[in-house]
Amino acid sequence: MAPWRISTLNPSDLEAVLAIETVSFQSPWRPLSFLTELSCRNADSYVVKLEAEQVIAYICLRSVADELHILKIAVAPQWRGYGVASWLLAECLGRASQQGLAAAYLEVRPSNRPARALYAKFGFQVIGKRRNYYPETREDALVMVKHFKEDL
Repeated sequence: MAPWRISTLNPSDLEAVLAIETVSFQSPWRPLSFLTELSCRNADSYVVKLEAEQVIAYICLRSVADELHILKIAVAPQWRGYGVASWLLAECLGRASQQGLAAAYLEVRPSNRPARALYAKFGFQVIGKRRNYYPETREDALVMVKHFKEDL
């Protein structure tokens, strides 16, 4: 059994989430972006906590029609390599499939090899590219999808 658990992201978790966000992304979200996600009715945001209530990872998701959109996923640097991201992604994809969603979509930097390997491990496939998607570097984004139903 994993030494951590998943729970809904609450405003009280925001300081810890922002600390992870800042070291994980070139253009980190500001607090208002996370607060907007918390108030959005078709959004789900989760944190992974240790028994001591320490936040070690988070994910932000949106459901649109029958699709899940993965907006953010990050793990605290000292917890990378322990399977936290795999565990969190598996939990969220399982929930989406049980809810009857057809597919999960995301964008990822081509240069982010660890993230691309994680998504490939879960069956995500590249279906396209968004040119100059990341404004701070003008790097393209790879669009990836994972279908939950075999008949698609």
